[in-house]
Amino acid sequence: MAPLDRIPTENPPPTSTAWMNPARSIAIIAVVAIHSLGTVVEENFASMGPGWWLANTIDSACRWSVPVFIMISGALALDPDRGSKPRRFLSKRVWRIGIPLVFWTVVYVLFRRYYLQPDDDTWNPGIAILTGSPFVQLYFLYVLAGLTLLTPFFRLLSVHGSRRLQWGTGLIFLGIGMADQWVSMVFDVGEANIATRFLPMAGFYILGWVLRDIMLSVRGAVLAWGSLIIAVAGTAVWAGLGPGEKPWMFPYEYLAPGVVLASMAAYLLLHFHLREGFGLLHRFYPYSFGVFLLHPLLLYPVRNAMGLPDTVPGVLLHAVIMPIAYAIICAAVTWVAVKIPGFRAVFGEGGPRNPHTRPNVKKLRPGAKGSPTVTTTPEETTPPEPAGSGPFETDLGSEDIARGREPTP
Repeated sequence: MAPLDRIPTENPPPTSTAWMNPARSIAIIAVVAIHSLGTVVEENFASMGPGWWLANTIDSACRWSVPVFIMISGALALDPDRGSKPRRFLSKRVWRIGIPLVFWTVVYVLFRRYYLQPDDDTWNPGIAILTGSPFVQLYFLYVLAGLTLLTPFFRLLSVHGSRRLQWGTGLIFLGIGMADQWVSMVFDVGEANIATRFLPMAGFYILGWVLRDIMLSVRGAVLAWGSLIIAVAGTAVWAGLGPGEKPWMFPYEYLAPGVVLASMAAYLLLHFHLREGFGLLHRFYPYSFGVFLLHPLLLYPVRNAMGLPDTVPGVLLHAVIMPIAYAIICAAVTWVAVKIPGFRAVFGEGGPRNPHTRPNVKKLRPGAKGSPTVTTTPEETTPPEPAGSGPFETDLGSEDIARGREPTP
């Protein structure tokens, strides 16, 4: 515990969170790339050729994306300056997470049963749902749902806990998650389910807040880049040359040592590099949740029609060009869908929009005898949340936003 004793008791000064929107835009492309390459990495290992090694390296380089999403969610939700009462916070999250979770679980159970596995009588949809991972990307919603239930209690840590206590709690949760991942995968003991899937990720959630306002120096950024490169290289080499059945899938897991190191480094580097500019990514971000929800419905049919790549150019097509194309198409569909009242809720946009924003107040100009003039305050002019942001927006309502911290273009 000696290193914790050297941590200051007070949190660093708050910094702008504007960088988080472009960061999540980049992260969602990385998520799509992982899903585009996952089958290639698992099924084309036997040849161990250049195409596989390229796919393995790109897959390893994208693994930070999901932990960073969770860290950003924690960074915003655990902010002690946000004033939501637990009941209000949880009621809004039902709209943002609960309805999409139920709707898209049904969609992907039907997609898997009638398109991907129509003849597989061994697959049980009910059991798949009870695992908390009924389809490739939906486990993330189950993780968010569990973390959301504990957020009012985790927020007590950031409100009343010292900096040292926050670090210690986050690292302990992360260590438990890493140990759980190692024991369950390597020794085949235990398995995550709908009630427990979120727990191993709690460390990322807490550390997202702990690391949120840390600003790297140039030297620190160089060290973070070195850590990221070493972590990605270690993950790729471990997966390809490590002991056991090939490829060894454990190094790709989000709580494997290399991915944890890469995720921490990527989180700090995104803050360092995305502090200003990147207007295009800001405009893309509001539709990133739609990309997350929709992309498998496009990716799997296209990949089935094209076949798995086994050459370097083919891997580059599926790793770079196709994920961007999938993201653009899904963002366009989301842009249309969130304008239709009946579809808004299933994209996390069905609840009240800024219900606690106070109306403009009319006041007489001091010393004036004429008609009143309208004056406003920052809280009264908070813009509505962008359409399509869904749970990735983490509830930035007017009563929750700390001044100077809101992610704005």
